[in-house]
Amino acid sequence: MTGFFLYFTACLAASPDTCELRRLLLDVEEPRLCLRIAQPQLARWIGSHPEYRVIEWRCGAPPRDRGRRV
Repeated sequence: MTGFFLYFTACLAASPDTCELRRLLLDVEEPRLCLRIAQPQLARWIGSHPEYRVIEWRCGAPPRDRGRRV
């Protein structure tokens, strides 16, 4: 199972110029399912991190590890 990630940018409410890129692994196999559960997952994350504001988000597949060339 690969799953999809919910990628988002969270900024401190007290300092809007201080932002972090975050990601949450979602237990879904299709992009449309990721979109369906993204907002409730973000709401849950914001509820446990009230000092942040989410300014943008997207769903995406995890990056592929191409390994090392020897």
